[in-house]
Amino acid sequence: MPTLNPYSNEEVNKYYNDANFIHLDKIPNKAIVICDQQGIIISANLDFCALVGLEVSELEGTQMKADLFLKIGILKDANSLNKLLNWKRRDYEIEFLKKNGTSVIIEIKKERIRDNNCAFFFNDITKQTQLQTKLEAVTIKLAKLNEDKSRFISVLAHDLKSPFNSILGFVTLLKENYSKCSREEIEKYISYIDGASQNAYNLLEDTLAWIGAENGKFKIAKEDFEINSLILAALKDLSLIAHRKNINMCFDNKDQIMVYCDANMIKMVLRNLLSNAIKFTNKDGEIHITIADDPTETKVSIKDNGVGISEDSMLKLFDIKGFYSTKGTELEKGTGMGLVLCKEFIEKHNGTLSLDSNVGVGSTFTFTIPKIA
Repeated sequence: MPTLNPYSNEEVNKYYNDANFIHLDKIPNKAIVICDQQGIIISANLDFCALVGLEVSELEGTQMKADLFLKIGILKDANSLNKLLNWKRRDYEIEFLKKNGTSVIIEIKKERIRDNNCAFFFNDITKQTQLQTKLEAVTIKLAKLNEDKSRFISVLAHDLKSPFNSILGFVTLLKENYSKCSREEIEKYISYIDGASQNAYNLLEDTLAWIGAENGKFKIAKEDFEINSLILAALKDLSLIAHRKNINMCFDNKDQIMVYCDANMIKMVLRNLLSNAIKFTNKDGEIHITIADDPTETKVSIKDNGVGISEDSMLKLFDIKGFYSTKGTELEKGTGMGLVLCKEFIEKHNGTLSLDSNVGVGSTFTFTIPKIA
């Protein structure tokens, strides 16, 4: 038997006879009700009876109206059914509101059949509608992610260009003027090249770490580690950059404190927070690193007396969608990715990263690492 259009009058007429549509139940997987021109129900199949919770004998001779569908729920738009009955529409998606607050979406199509009667075909499309809504949401989210990543790649390419331009520029100066330069000048150029190279390396390291974290490939490997040594290592890595601005980095390395952490992640957090403090601290400024330890957590604070951050800017700092970045006191640049990465890595330790800042006074970044794994 050929497959017929699920909403065609041909299919209903095929099973029509004078015995009051007794063969409607042979049409598979369809809730069907037959009405006359006034909307009085002539017959219905078992699927429709199950849909409304009534027997055929209870339906016959009654008016097709919203009250029939109370088992499903309350019509959200009471006029939608009337539009079908009055032939203002031949198809409609009608939403019913259930007592528990959820919705049921029923697709109804209307066709004229023999004797000028009407066949109504009912199909519950709630799951399809929900799936379609989810697919649309995922599509929008993916489009936004692609847009964010494209913009990030553009920013990254621009920021990588800056240190490489510096490296190439100073290398060219050295090549052209090596025989004329004094020892002090050569050391100065080498220092600039070293700083630019370190900036480029750190930027690439952060990028690879962020990509790994986003793809779920950056696995956390915790062990007991002395956080003092991680702070000292980060201070050593950034000592040259701090020296150029004559910034004094103070760390009272008294008590040796153990934390349960991923050492590489925490070192990266420390380096980013210290680098950020140096970036926004003026020449001859100070940065203080302190550790507070109690039975529940270890708290590390990095405080500077730099330019500070406005409230509006603070709201943007940890937003991955924005990659918010501003130039430092010496016009240093960045992608804005570092703080986003710090927040993500601290959260992987079930800790918190907070900021307290006042414009013109300075900023304090504080992160915690819980004692419980």
